[in-house]
Amino acid sequence: MSPRPSPWYRRFSLTALSTFFFAGAVHAGETGERMRERMLRMTDFFDTMLPGTLEDHNMTLHFSPKFGDFRESEYVRYPVELRYGLGGRWELSAGLVPFGPNPFNSGRDHRWGPGEGKLGARYDLGALISFFDATTLALETRIPLGKPPIDLNDHYTHVRPSVAAARVLHRWPQITFIVNLAYDRSVKLTSRGSPPPEVMRRNIIEVAPGLLYKPGEFGLYGEYRFRHISEENEWFLKHEFRLGPIWDIPLARSAKWKLPGKWQAELAYRVSHEEGRGTDHGVAARVSWRTTLKEVLNHSTSTPAEKK
Repeated sequence: MSPRPSPWYRRFSLTALSTFFFAGAVHAGETGERMRERMLRMTDFFDTMLPGTLEDHNMTLHFSPKFGDFRESEYVRYPVELRYGLGGRWELSAGLVPFGPNPFNSGRDHRWGPGEGKLGARYDLGALISFFDATTLALETRIPLGKPPIDLNDHYTHVRPSVAAARVLHRWPQITFIVNLAYDRSVKLTSRGSPPPEVMRRNIIEVAPGLLYKPGEFGLYGEYRFRHISEENEWFLKHEFRLGPIWDIPLARSAKWKLPGKWQAELAYRVSHEEGRGTDHGVAARVSWRTTLKEVLNHSTSTPAEKK
């Protein structure tokens, strides 16, 4: 009997990751320090994406552990993602969101697992009509792997087209107006068992305008996020407001601290209200790290004397 072929999405994921790794090892970081600054620019904060893509044949590695899980969940997520610039306007991405047990909380989800896989593509449209300075279209697919916690993935495959647009306010050039539009649709794309009985299948339309004030390495942002959430038998609206600072740590400062790559710290006060379901508020924090594969490979292969 011939061995059963692996599912198509596993073959596709392995092929994409292998291609990205090979291309990144050859091309990433071959230019000077200025190119490194451009490659590792701030591309997002929390759930908000900034428009733009990587330059041709450049590759970056992103790592954004979810520190809020230590306080709220029985598990901790460790998202990692590779992004690769193709043709000057395209950007391809592949990632994983594995999770592990939270040392401070216990329960059913106090365990290890692969979580979910991600595949995505972004296309830079440039300036759109006469208002936005930059616009980027994106398509992302999130695929559950194994049996992840429901809050990590609801056991459905999610297909999410989106657009990110930005305009610099010409009277105040340190302020940028940002809009994210997205539609998150859950589908049964892979053959899996039935989801847990408490899972409610949802499709979400999201609009998120906001302002980013960033004169230098420190910044401040405010954002309003509107969601139209459709469930199997009903729909409702959700409103959310976030306000907080951003610290985009310069490469020179990271080098003095002997920290490889580019680091970014974010803090936000969040208030959310689901119509007819209640209001929630709290503080959220995130630290993200991005680098190039060349830097990772050089760091791992350097001798102890070189690392001192």
